[in-house]
Amino acid sequence: MRTTITDYLPLERPLVIFDLETTGLTAGEDRIIEIAYEKILPSGEIVASAQRINPGMPIPADSTRINGITDEDVKECPSFTKLSYELWSVFEGADAGGFNVLGFDLPFLRGEFSSVGKTFEYAQKRVLDAKILYHKVVPRDNFAPRNLSAAYKLYCGKVHETAHTGAGDVRVTVEILEQLLERHPEFRSWDSITELNGQKKLLESAKTEHAPLVSAAGPATLF
Repeated sequence: MRTTITDYLPLERPLVIFDLETTGLTAGEDRIIEIAYEKILPSGEIVASAQRINPGMPIPADSTRINGITDEDVKECPSFTKLSYELWSVFEGADAGGFNVLGFDLPFLRGEFSSVGKTFEYAQKRVLDAKILYHKVVPRDNFAPRNLSAAYKLYCGKVHETAHTGAGDVRVTVEILEQLLERHPEFRSWDSITELNGQKKLLESAKTEHAPLVSAAGPATLF
């Protein structure tokens, strides 16, 4: 499998597009229950993987309503501690990307690595956040979400049928990034991307539209 991302944005080192499913939203307290990634090599070739993780705590019902993962699903899975060396190797020497990774996934992963005594300093990495780019070009509409499913529909003309599965969200994110880079030449520079990543308004916009809203009646989510 190959991506066109590298046709528009040359890579000096691998780029890990990843997504986390978790027990909740609080880094350092909640835990990862699934991690999926597509590691894009400078050649454009992709190495993909998905792994469920035993969080060592009950998975809240609200979380299960969003991602469909239950305690039974992860009871035989390895802990983050057991996977930490493997996952560290995936991200070491690589840049990172995803959909709202600056607002959620990267800080959350940093918290998990901290629990095993490792300092995951992603500030030293180049970060390709599809949500930042999407929010830059799509004006806010209080009656319409600017989430992953909406971006996929707009840029790829498809329904995101695998929402809130790690591998599904990663695959969709890569497709969105391919379209963003094809349609918007202004995003084909790491300097431009880094500048956008530092814009407080964009960062706050992404975070605001990320938090899930769950009620007893069922899930309603903005990300």
